[in-house]
Amino acid sequence: MIWWLFPVAAVVFGLTFLLSGIVRFAKLKMFSGLMRFVGGGFVLAAAALVAMIGLNLQTYARLTHEEVIAYVDLKQLGPQQYTATVRLANQEEGEELEVRGDQIRFEAQVIKWEPWANIIGYDAVYSLDRMDGRYITVDDQIAAGENATVYSLREELELERGLDVYKLINSNSRWLQTIVDAHYGSGTFVPMADNASYEIKITQDALIARPANAEARNALLGRRPSPRS
Repeated sequence: MIWWLFPVAAVVFGLTFLLSGIVRFAKLKMFSGLMRFVGGGFVLAAAALVAMIGLNLQTYARLTHEEVIAYVDLKQLGPQQYTATVRLANQEEGEELEVRGDQIRFEAQVIKWEPWANIIGYDAVYSLDRMDGRYITVDDQIAAGENATVYSLREELELERGLDVYKLINSNSRWLQTIVDAHYGSGTFVPMADNASYEIKITQDALIARPANAEARNALLGRRPSPRS
């Protein structure tokens, strides 16, 4: 976040040279004044170039930023039945929850800032909402009925919400709306498999799930586990 200190320092140095050159021009010291003026202009041009490069790199870094917000480890209990150990990134121990279905899904409320706010370091913020088991076919989902597993991550994992910015935005807080690009719900779901582990991440746009071991990668590719001897 200190990339901008270098071009700012160069601008100050360049302006000092420019002003000293003007002062020397006023004293009719033409040669030394011209040298300082040209040198100051060169430093300012270099500062502008560095600033543009730094801004471009900062934009890329911020827009591609990913932050791990939860980990989930799965153990199969039976057909379409798993134990999911879910641990938030700021917690040392996870919570074991029974999940039924073919896939596990996480949902969150996301607030995305305007690009200029994002560039200076304001990453998208989130509030994890729930986790549930999801069936691949609609028929299975309907048949699950009351047996479907849904958990509030706010309650089950005792998530500390603090100030509810999402609610403030919905209450027409004008000063927040000037820097908020969008606020919406986002979800991600991945296949469940025995011993599969996933990282749940927040990007500047949405929730995503990335495999954390071979079992998870194979599940995403639709590969069945090799039989054990």
